[in-house]
Amino acid sequence: MATQYGIQLAVHLISSHFGNLVAKVCDCLLRKGTLTLANIIRFTELPPQQVKSCILVLIQHNCVQAYAMQQEVGFGEAPRVITQYTVLFYNILHRLRFAKFLATVSEELDKEGEEILEGLLQHGRLTLEQILDRAKSNQSGEPVVQDSLRESFIKLVRVRFVERCPAPEPFLAPQSKEETPARKRGVKSAKLVEGPQTIEQRAIAAAAPMDAKRFSVIMNTGTDVDDSPNVAVGEKRKQDALELDKESGASCEKDILWRANFEEFVRRLRHKACIANVKTRLDDGAAIVLSAMLEATRSEETKVKIENSVPLSMDTIFEGVMKSEAGRSMTLERVRSSLIQLGCAPGVRGAAESYSVDLKNIIELVQNDEVESIILKRYGKEAYRIFRLLSKSYHLLETDKISDTTFVEKKDTAKILYQLWKDEYLQMEKLNLHAGRQTQFQLWKVTKDTLWGHVLNEMYHSALNLSLRVAYELEQEQEIIQLPREKRVGALGSRFERLRKVRILLESSLMKLDDAILVYNDF
Repeated sequence: MATQYGIQLAVHLISSHFGNLVAKVCDCLLRKGTLTLANIIRFTELPPQQVKSCILVLIQHNCVQAYAMQQEVGFGEAPRVITQYTVLFYNILHRLRFAKFLATVSEELDKEGEEILEGLLQHGRLTLEQILDRAKSNQSGEPVVQDSLRESFIKLVRVRFVERCPAPEPFLAPQSKEETPARKRGVKSAKLVEGPQTIEQRAIAAAAPMDAKRFSVIMNTGTDVDDSPNVAVGEKRKQDALELDKESGASCEKDILWRANFEEFVRRLRHKACIANVKTRLDDGAAIVLSAMLEATRSEETKVKIENSVPLSMDTIFEGVMKSEAGRSMTLERVRSSLIQLGCAPGVRGAAESYSVDLKNIIELVQNDEVESIILKRYGKEAYRIFRLLSKSYHLLETDKISDTTFVEKKDTAKILYQLWKDEYLQMEKLNLHAGRQTQFQLWKVTKDTLWGHVLNEMYHSALNLSLRVAYELEQEQEIIQLPREKRVGALGSRFERLRKVRILLESSLMKLDDAILVYNDF
């Protein structure tokens, strides 16, 4: 959600990473929406060559997607094809999370994989040849085996941390007025897709390669390495599949661009947030079972914000639980009990019972906990009780009813409600009754969709302030930072130590705040 402060935060990130000119072009696209090159030049008032260079930087770092579309010119004239540029707001915000992405790879893979990903995050898009050359140059005097680096790269692709880049400029065919949203396939085929796609969404979908191509590696030997864990490095596919997926003979790693797959990293962070919430709210056993279910079905998830986990049989769940050291002490009956705790009602999948977890409900609980903690810290315990009552109520409540239920004095209740309404945490409706004499009642409720947007905008504001403060502290002490270590003694040493502690505090606070932003924006 690109709110007012969200846009300012995104522009600040681009400015700090790529400079003011690139930030100006980015700001123009964020505020004006999708534009042609001519319109970007007109709005930014920058020289054409500078605008082109800025757009290339943004495309290189996956912050802008170009696409071509047909434009009607006038009666009797042939339509022309124009190129539009749309900014990828969420990809810009992901620049805050690079440290989290690297930590995820460090936990799951090896040091070489982490270094390869670091190169992709730093440079945006690279060919395999560039990736390997960079990894070799970063090794401090250690002999580097080419095959070892390739193996680490293939592992990253196999677990979907790295993907092929989208098409640079897909063409969008014009839609006819009669076209309606395509129907979903499967059991719920009677339901339509949630609303028609915007042009920007169509462009991003058109640019994305199919999964079979998106996560396959074509080596310079002509071998196509699939992302499946059952396919060994260097093993050829069957000839018909190879001919179908294989590009021209000259197409190898020198021509294919790769980038970090932000979608997969956000999926992993979402899973971690769900498991942490279950562990805190329920117990370790339920968290182990949920972790096993998500691990087993991760590759089957078609999008990040799935509402329910992919159904699994009891045998598959138990087998997954046994793979973890903590899960080996759990009996089958304990696993069944944990599934009940998670609210899994057994369904039928094929001939066996299957179980699925409501992930959407878990995320909503995390969102509720986050905003309730904000209310508690900012307004106190009585406001917390009042807000909690309203957030769990599905209808409007009158002031007296709220006061009686929360055991808060009516005068204090009215004051708290008004303050929460003024700060946009509640909605108020006035009801006038004409029974003998006119009486006015004030009714209160929490509208979560509106509230989440307000809370997210506040979080963007806080993240922007923290980022600006970090930049200010670094700018003030630039002289100390550039000094050699042996010269940082006495007062200069104290100043450097103060800067180090302040930076750690501010950046750790920013990372915690970003965890909350993820919950409302990406999960």
